Amino acid sequence: MLRAEKARALEVTVRLTVNLVLAAAAILGLMRLLPLYQSVQEKSGVIQTEVKRTEERVNRWQRDFNRAFDPGQAKTVMQEESHRVAPQRRPIVLIEENK
Repeated sequence: MLRAEKARALEVTVRLTVNLVLAAAAILGLMRLLPLYQSVQEKSGVIQTEVKRTEERVNRWQRDFNRAFDPGQAKTVMQEESHRVAPQRRPIVLIEENK
């Protein structure tokens, strides 16, 4: 009976040792991955910010493009781009009065 108990104790000790080594290896692996994960998160944040800026710019360009090719606004756009005024419009000139 004594021999069986020693064998059982040795088996439990070996199992505990193997499990502790595996747990330590897993913890060390996670500790090495944590800085990499943080840098990836930071880069992801930067990329998301750039994506938002680009989307805003693309949306603005899309609105400008649609406005430039809208037949209803063609006259207005041409006046803005060429700085010419329709003949039926009168120019307004502001004059400062000296007091």
